[in-house]
Formats: sequence, C-alpha cells, structure tokens
Amino acid sequence: MIWGIHCHNDSELAVANSLAAVAAGVRHVQGTINGYGERCGNANLVSILADLELKTKYEPVPVGKLGELTEMARYVSEIVNIAPDDHQPYVGRSAFAHKGGVHGSATARASSAYQHVDPSVVGNVMRLVVSELGGKANTQLRAEQLGQQLDGVDPKALSQLIKQLEAEGLAFEGAEASFELLVKRHKAGYVPPFALCDFTVLVEQRGGAELLSEATVKVEVAGEVLHTAADGNGPVNALDSALRKALGAFYPQLDAVHLVDYKVRILDSEEATGAQTRVIIDSSNGVLEWSTMGSGTNIIAASCLALCDSLEYAIWKTGAEVRRRDERHFTTVVPSRPGAVGAVRSKRSH
Repeated sequence: MIWGIHCHNDSELAVANSLAAVAAGVRHVQGTINGYGERCGNANLVSILADLELKTKYEPVPVGKLGELTEMARYVSEIVNIAPDDHQPYVGRSAFAHKGGVHGSATARASSAYQHVDPSVVGNVMRLVVSELGGKANTQLRAEQLGQQLDGVDPKALSQLIKQLEAEGLAFEGAEASFELLVKRHKAGYVPPFALCDFTVLVEQRGGAELLSEATVKVEVAGEVLHTAADGNGPVNALDSALRKALGAFYPQLDAVHLVDYKVRILDSEEATGAQTRVIIDSSNGVLEWSTMGSGTNIIAASCLALCDSLEYAIWKTGAEVRRRDERHFTTVVPSRPGAVGAVRSKRSH
C-alpha cells in the first residue's frame, strides 16, 4: 500500500508536514505549484521538489528537471494571472538576493557564503541589491551584473549617492533600469538623448460632465524644442501620451514601448495627502522589459520622472538615433477643449 498526504497551509506548515510525512514513509505528496489554493493555499510543490532533491536522500519524479523549476513557477503564475512572489524560496527574485553591505562584500568573495544552494541548480540567479544598506561592493558588482563597468566612476561615491537618494524616497531595488541610468549618467561623455523642459497637466470636470485629463510637454532634442499636448483617461496617461508623441517624432523606435505595470507606494502615510510617494513603472518594447522609478510629494511629478527614465532607457538600450529633420512628421493635435495646445516645433532661443 502506498500512503499519500494532502496538506493545506493554514498554519504555514504545509511544506514541513509534507516533508515529515515523506520521512515517515509516505510516497505520494499532493500539492500545487507555488502553493496556490483555497484559504492560505496548498502545500507548495516547488519547495517540496527542491527540498527533496537537494536536502534529502529521496528523489522526486521526474529526476533531473530541477533546473527548470524557476521557469515553471513563473510560467504558472502568468497563466493564473498572479504576480510572482519575489520572496518565494528557491524561485523568487529575492531568494538569492543580497542587500546588506556585509552580505554583498562576503558574496563577492565567496558566492556560497550566504546561499544555501547554488541558484543555477533551480534555474535562478544570484542578485545583488543596490540600496541604502549596501556598500560599494554591492554597487560595483550589481553594475557589472547589468553589464555596466564603472570605468571612471568612483563606486564609493556612487554608493553614497544611492544612499542619499534612497533616504529621499527612491528605491533602486525594484527599478534596476533607473540604477543603470544613474551609472551611465556618471560616466564621462554621456549625453542624455532628450531634456524635458517643462510640462503641464490639467484635470477638469464641469457641471457633472465627463472628467477630462490633458497634458502638455516641452522637450528638447538635438537643439530643437517640441511643444506637444495629448489627452488621456487620467493625468498620468495623458502625460505619458504627450511625452511619447513629442519624443516619437525624433525617435520612432519608441512607438514599440508600452507600459506593463504602474505601482504607487506611500512612504510616510502619517503625512496623509502630503506624503512622499514612490512610483515604479514597468515597461516593455516586446523584446526587453525594464523598471524605472520616481519619487516626490507630487504623484504626477514622481510619475513624470519614472516615465522619462523609462523612455531614456529605451533610447539608450536600443541604440536609437535621432530621425533626420527631413524625415520627421508632426501631427497637429486637435484640442479637446478651447485653449488646448497643438504640436509645435521650434528652435530653442539662446
């Protein structure tokens, strides 16, 4: 007779009880990928498979597939439309992440110092987090992991700047594209592909009519200034549309960039509506995915910072070049209300 076990996670013991049952002779373990299930979930087969193969004398069926564990866990999360748990054992993005300065420094010398298994065995990777707790080792190693050599950049000074920025509300842990841009901007010879001169966002509702959102932006590219307006279903959407419309005239590659996710976090809730706000934007061009951030007491301004970083990152990473003047096409914006601004190209006056 073959005994089996079926555990739920109401006491956070589903995996532990399943492993104890195997040790007692059970050979059939029921559970779900990522522990999805009613109430607090079922036994997480992802952790059980890794624990059995890496921590015990037993071999799960099938053998030799553990390297696909992370990919499988994330694939299932996509199917069920649940965001992956970054802190899930073995397969989470933070499962092998090192944030503190001591951790980062030790991991740089011996990767097994703070890792119970080799991340590659389960298809995951080690990640050094750049944060206010990290030292220059974290900063340098994380930059190198992202393909950024700190040539001509002092890692200690950069680390101190990161700590200062995070004290002001930024968080590079969840916005690695913004970190890459920070490194790039500190290198000699880097010229930003555009500059946001100014922007205006209007939200209007009169007499119970439909709520209207409109944004105008003025950007400078290669000495030229473009003033553009766009409507949106909200102030951030309008701002995003206006930025894309303006920059798309110079960099048509940005047409492929779209927003994947938009997250807002209140950092000091005791300040109520005047609280410091952090905005993180996930973007994609169909090939690459990246995250950028902005922070401030004004959610629109914070969103604008994150949007500008996202578009600058896309231009840099794709190697986009400014479209020649004779190839540019500017579409006049039809105002949604009296006084709205259309698309206007002008030379910057000095």
